[in-house]
Order: sequence, then structure tokens, then C-alpha cells
Amino acid sequence: MNLFFTCPLKKETFSSENYSLQQGHRIVEDEDGGKVLQGTVSLTSPCPLCGEKHYFEAKDVLCPLTRRKDER
Repeated sequence: MNLFFTCPLKKETFSSENYSLQQGHRIVEDEDGGKVLQGTVSLTSPCPLCGEKHYFEAKDVLCPLTRRKDER
């Protein structure tokens, strides 16, 4: 599944299926009783916009469903 990332150098959004959830991630309950993933997601291939390898906090990565909801 493709997720959406924002390149920290170019400040542009791109999608990729080349990512990995790093060890130490966990699921915590938020103030509304929902579940939230905390952890780091890394690209497993260079960023298509700048060629660098980036790491992202899980909260900064958008899944296709979340991205559509945020764009409304």
C-alpha cells in the first residue's frame, strides 16, 4: 500500500510503497479513546524528489484514506 510523505528538503508530498516501520513502535490510546501509532517510518529507497533517505514520525505519514479526509 502506498503511503504519503512530505520531503523535508523540497516541502512537496509524494507517495511510496517503499517504507518500513522501525523497531520500538507502539500503539497508544489518545484522549478520545482511539488508537494511535507512535514510532518512526523510514523510506527503504531514496526519496523520489531529492534522492536522500528520510525518517518520519508515524503521525506525519498519511495513508490514502487519511489524506482524502484531510483534503476536504
